[in-house]
Amino acid sequence: MKIRILLLLVVLGLAALILPNVRALYEGIFFYLRDAVAYNATDVTPINRAGRYASLYDLVAMRNADRLQYLKHRLGALNVVVDEMPIPDSNLTNLFVRFGDGGDLTVFSAHYDKLFDDANYQGASDNTAAVSVMLAAIEELARRGNRDHRAFLFTGEEETGLRGASAFVEYARAKKIVIREIINFDNLGRGKLAVRPSAEIPGFVFTLPFVGDFAYDGRTWQRFENLRQDDVQANERLTQALLRAQPEMVVYERFTAVSDSNVFQRSGIDTVAMSGDNMYYLEQTWHTYADRIEWLDERNLDRAYELILSSR
Repeated sequence: MKIRILLLLVVLGLAALILPNVRALYEGIFFYLRDAVAYNATDVTPINRAGRYASLYDLVAMRNADRLQYLKHRLGALNVVVDEMPIPDSNLTNLFVRFGDGGDLTVFSAHYDKLFDDANYQGASDNTAAVSVMLAAIEELARRGNRDHRAFLFTGEEETGLRGASAFVEYARAKKIVIREIINFDNLGRGKLAVRPSAEIPGFVFTLPFVGDFAYDGRTWQRFENLRQDDVQANERLTQALLRAQPEMVVYERFTAVSDSNVFQRSGIDTVAMSGDNMYYLEQTWHTYADRIEWLDERNLDRAYELILSSR
């Protein structure tokens, strides 16, 4: 009898541990192991030096201030409206690109600053790839004479507390810019595209019964205080719209991201955070000097580029 009771308690304990974490275990074990087993650092389609993302080769060698000037120069040669807005207590600025003045805007955003303001630190995936993709999309839309609802935001100071995103929200409110939604790109590089919920702590979110919620980012565990469902759920309407454009896109429910999307989401703007979906690659390169252009796969960048151009 005692053994049965003990076994029952063990089963109940395991159930209490596993059931709240089924999705987290699925994403954090199945997807992670899939990527780790198949990972080959050099099995990529290299970024074409003469292709649409050739700007990557320029940007990865630049420090943050030079990257800003590079973007201003490239955008200045196009038939687009570029609003430059200051970021408090910074020499960097945001660049907001539009093709006209009317309508509710769908904004594609990416931060151009690198964590380490060092020419030897490329920050290829975080976040140079997304910047190059957006620049290529702007150039193509300008060539077509685009005049629709798409707009683009390059932010600075993301790596120092998401300050560029906060400055943009204040600017948009002051100028009464109507924003329908924001798709924020951060950490492109390999695999398919992935939608990740924005939360205060990045990583896989697990629930421990009677203890609380924790996030594991592949390096450290951090306690989630007062976790809300919104913290582990991407914007449903916008996610479904993106899935219609790219049905093979991966939607994570318990693999959170911290980026400019956090600011936009807190401001009440429909927002999703998008990255590449290869978790093992992200773990190898995130905020390390291994984040180099030779590890990028052009096919992943193409998916983001096509998503922008197919947006309606």
